Amino acid sequence: MLGLALIAFMGMRDHAKQRTMRRDLLRQSAGLLERSIINHGGDGFPSLEGRHIGRYVRAEFVPDTMTIRRLPQLWLSVSRIEPQPENSEFAILVRPSGTEFYSLTARYEHRLEPPAGLPAEILVRGNSLAAQKHLDRIGSTIGKILADPKVKEIGVTKKGLRLVWQASEGRRGEHLLLRQCVFDGASVTRSDFGKLLAYLDELSLALTDAAEVRAT
Repeated sequence: MLGLALIAFMGMRDHAKQRTMRRDLLRQSAGLLERSIINHGGDGFPSLEGRHIGRYVRAEFVPDTMTIRRLPQLWLSVSRIEPQPENSEFAILVRPSGTEFYSLTARYEHRLEPPAGLPAEILVRGNSLAAQKHLDRIGSTIGKILADPKVKEIGVTKKGLRLVWQASEGRRGEHLLLRQCVFDGASVTRSDFGKLLAYLDELSLALTDAAEVRAT
């Protein structure tokens, strides 16, 4: 009993420490956006918004504790408002488990085939079967982005683009004993955030090029 009480005390102490550390997770990234603003939620995690190459960008953390056979995950969702000329929406989810409450794939009815060369362990859904051609035209760019093992999801909607990226994995002990999520390695460096912005740039360019080719 004493051992469990000690573990519980240490868990609560670490939780308080974690809340303090969370506040600075996006501080380095803010410098990459124009007119950047950082806000903090009740859980201590920050959100960041601003503009990048003239487009509104919002980044926010998504703690994922809906898991039984794996550790909790801390995802960083980065969205860019960029209306698309085609009404072909789709989302690509890597290693789906069926518990991804944050995923855009749940919005869509139609199952699509992954573009050639992509890993088999992905789920692709779209708002129509016509989205398949739209998806295939940017397959090489999708493959390049998914080469980053931390990328969990790529979404293209009529409103814009979104990436979901792994920021950290929860500590095993606290999760198993106390069902708490302690993300020791949570880190989003300026370089990390810059890479995600570059992925969005590449995705945007590929979509623009595909639309122009189709129009000719």
